[in-house]
Amino acid sequence: MLFLVILLFANCTHDNDPICIDGGISESPSYSMDTLLVKEFSVAPQFDGGIDEVWSEARPLKSIASVTKAGDRIITLNGSSNGDISLEPTDLFDPFTGEGYQYSLRGGHDGEYLYLLFEWDDDTDSRDRQSWYFDSVASKWKQENKYANHKNDKFYEDKFGMMFPIGNPEGFATGTCTVTCHGGLELLDDSEDLGHKVTRHYMKNEGEFTDFWHWKRDRHALAEACDDGFVQWEEDEGFASANGRKNDDGISPYSTGMKFTDEATGLSGPKYVIPDRENYYWITQEEIDNGTAKAVTAVAENGVLTYEGGSIDPNGDSAYSQGFGPKRMPSVIINPGGQGNDGRSEVRILAEHTGSGWVLEIRRELNTGDPMDAEFVVGQSMPFGLAIFNNAAIGHGMSNFLTMTIE
Repeated sequence: MLFLVILLFANCTHDNDPICIDGGISESPSYSMDTLLVKEFSVAPQFDGGIDEVWSEARPLKSIASVTKAGDRIITLNGSSNGDISLEPTDLFDPFTGEGYQYSLRGGHDGEYLYLLFEWDDDTDSRDRQSWYFDSVASKWKQENKYANHKNDKFYEDKFGMMFPIGNPEGFATGTCTVTCHGGLELLDDSEDLGHKVTRHYMKNEGEFTDFWHWKRDRHALAEACDDGFVQWEEDEGFASANGRKNDDGISPYSTGMKFTDEATGLSGPKYVIPDRENYYWITQEEIDNGTAKAVTAVAENGVLTYEGGSIDPNGDSAYSQGFGPKRMPSVIINPGGQGNDGRSEVRILAEHTGSGWVLEIRRELNTGDPMDAEFVVGQSMPFGLAIFNNAAIGHGMSNFLTMTIE
């Protein structure tokens, strides 16, 4: 991993990039590559998504989140593969393996709240999460793959994750996120393991926890938060069914059950449509409630969708085609969620894509009082790790072995 980071930094060209010396890297007094100094602010920043002048007081952590190999796929993950493993790449993180995402992370506090300013390079605001398209050859509605089979098969949303220790879980101080990641897990019978990955997150020991923040570009578009959750130990450790990732209590700001199946024809398609709308990547619960989004009531043998008041005939219309058809339909319903009023939404996030990258302003209480949340103690340090998902469901760039020091 260190070798990959060195290679990625070797071609630095921007003035604000880490200093490159003879193909290697060197820290600057103005930033660190592994330590986030959480500055005690003279004045707290306005939590409005902008970069206030006070952020100039904070020394950034600058590094690269690198996508490394994650282990072989043992079972297929995409339904479109119909169990044919040869249609999917060998490594779990392909075709993202080898990519690196340069980022800057700044931190500050006002004695009550932790503030983070997280920026990373990304030319594309990725929102195309498993859209519904019409396969004119098969005369069927299908969804873009969740897991990319090749470099031109990336149809997902941008995301990030951060992980902090709750207490002192074994190995986290030196391993950070890697301690919770377990690969090569054993499969049970096929029926129980359908869709299970053989790499899972769970803690090494019973009673240990980490705090896990997971932001999703589409699914949190209205919530202005991330999923605040945790990772715990699982009794079925060692098996592909062991999934230790959980969400804190609260309202889910999204639903991904956007599938309708016609009992008469046995064919499936999108659950809701907004007739004639183009380039939309989610449907809000409000649009469903006020009738803007129409519930699909039938899927004909030739693919014609019927909804109350009309129909959609995709035959001969390239606007519904795979990949870039502008009238493809979303696979996710979103709502505002808890808006900071429950445990799941208490990590508040304001996000903006600038055209060249992401700027996220993050705020959470230093101590929420929730035993499933990490406590950020003024005057102390803690290890942490982060991940960046560039248009990826699971193929994420990792930046681990980091330290947060709270001034």
